[in-house]
Amino acid sequence: MGFDVGRPENVYSSRFVATCLIGGLVLGVSVLGFYMRFPLPHHVFKRRKKKPIRVYMDGCFDMMHYGHCNALRQARALGDQLVVGVVSDAEITANKGPPVTPLHERWTVDLLLQ
Repeated sequence: MGFDVGRPENVYSSRFVATCLIGGLVLGVSVLGFYMRFPLPHHVFKRRKKKPIRVYMDGCFDMMHYGHCNALRQARALGDQLVVGVVSDAEITANKGPPVTPLHERWTVDLLLQ
């Protein structure tokens, strides 16, 4: 039913020849453009300014330990700037129970680690 290249009457049909010519022409122009390296407009190669990558991490940081320090170190490695959030005492009390270390002490410890 379809177009069979192997059949002798279809090998030199105008449709087959036109398809081969157009395909060859497109391929030839592509290869020629690659080898000639046509200059592209300047805006194609214009690089944008590299924006700093800012990483945000938050936690309660109650009873600071090595795992907290390691998480902060890994978060810092992901970008150029690290923003650390410390969860409030009220939020910790609502989710985990009363915190062991008060908020101002946790802020101080996180500030000293940076």
